[in-house]
Amino acid sequence: MDDIIHIALAFCDPKGTYSRHSAVTMASIFANTERKVCIHVIHDDTLTGYNREKLETLALSFEQQIDFVNVEKKLDAKSIDVSKLTIDGARGTLFRLLLPDVVAVNKIIYLDCDIVVNMDISELWDIPIGEYAVAAVRDVWSLNFIKGVPIPWRLGKAWEILGVERDEYFNAGVLLLNLKKLRDKYNFLKFVENFYAKYKKCITLADQDCLNYIFANDKLLIDEKFNRIDANGVKEDALRGSIWHMAGGAAKPWVTCTRPFVDDLYWRYLRLTPYCENDNTLIRLMLNDLSSPSYTHIHSSDCVKRLKKQVADNIFRAHVWTIPHILMRKICGGLK
Repeated sequence: MDDIIHIALAFCDPKGTYSRHSAVTMASIFANTERKVCIHVIHDDTLTGYNREKLETLALSFEQQIDFVNVEKKLDAKSIDVSKLTIDGARGTLFRLLLPDVVAVNKIIYLDCDIVVNMDISELWDIPIGEYAVAAVRDVWSLNFIKGVPIPWRLGKAWEILGVERDEYFNAGVLLLNLKKLRDKYNFLKFVENFYAKYKKCITLADQDCLNYIFANDKLLIDEKFNRIDANGVKEDALRGSIWHMAGGAAKPWVTCTRPFVDDLYWRYLRLTPYCENDNTLIRLMLNDLSSPSYTHIHSSDCVKRLKKQVADNIFRAHVWTIPHILMRKICGGLK
């Protein structure tokens, strides 16, 4: 058994604000895990010295390890055209695809940064992944499908094209990755490039659809507690023992409170980070964040530009064009 648990957080932080959320994820891991942990922060040049120091201080305060991996030059060296590998050109989406190349371990846990780990993460680390490339949790759509809730027609047809079973679509926010197998058997970036060239008009969730396609027959589906998204009806006494993922249609906890008790966890663990020196600082951060856009925001011309871009992006993300594209694929040559 590896004595050190290796965990990757990957993000692009052009506004300098997202690093704080990664610190919350880190603090929640450290506070609940007795074993040694090494956090591999996969980043580009947008990580500031200020934020790097905060993350280093956090790891040091818990006597844990942190490893910063700048992939800026890695992307440039591979001459990667980001626009071809994602729907919206988001660089941060690519970083986890580089993990086999930039982290020299055989196994790693990948976590999104809108996550709070309210359990000992050793439970996830110790899952016997065997020869599978990835272990992951079913997304809410597949979980609901198993309970008898139909999959939306467009979504189901898109999965059919991708070769993803309706009860096996996984959420990519928490992954246990077999890096040794990925290095030996997969060429991630080439797979992704081919995927977007072929299926870009069929998908809605970009990199998550891509990973489900790549690992359709090479995944281990694990317990929902390792990536809980549905917080409906959850009470405080049920928070313990799960990894909580603030994904889905609800707003993030630093924008507004839409998941009572679950969103509270974000602020509790923020208090343990160097971004929050004391209770007064926590109160100020909460008041500042929870009174920010879009609830008390005065709109400007820049807002209109962003809204136009979002509308265009939503249209492109298959909310309009996927259905005719799916129908054409079926008419002109089947689903594959």
